[in-house]
Amino acid sequence: MEELKVKIDHTISPNSRDIEYLSRKINEETIDKGTCNPFAFFIRDDTEQIIAGCSGFVIYGSIYTDLLWVHSDYRRKGMGKQLMEEVHDYSRKVHCKIATVATMNFQRARAFYEKLGYECDLVRPGYVDGATCIFLKKVL
Repeated sequence: MEELKVKIDHTISPNSRDIEYLSRKINEETIDKGTCNPFAFFIRDDTEQIIAGCSGFVIYGSIYTDLLWVHSDYRRKGMGKQLMEEVHDYSRKVHCKIATVATMNFQRARAFYEKLGYECDLVRPGYVDGATCIFLKKVL
């Protein structure tokens, strides 16, 4: 049997078409369980600059918020809560049963998510400077 010659490419800024290709191929193989699709919500100022936003994936009956960010000038004004409420509303529309997030302990976001009804699911150590990653879930 002839050895298959392949090339592995590495990038820190993948092309969105390549990521969409991976998603499409995985979705084709798991259609009986549902699909994995990205989502995003943004808050923009009057100049159309993003001042807050979140993104993640709807995946097999759950919604995972991967990124949530609010510009430092706009924190503690309810924008993060508004974005997460949009995530929860959207997740119900697409029939998700749970919502999940992950945050690092040094980001000090655990209390924010707990106020929204999330519960700690797992704390994983092993990150830079002794940090931990906190996984949280909310039953919808």
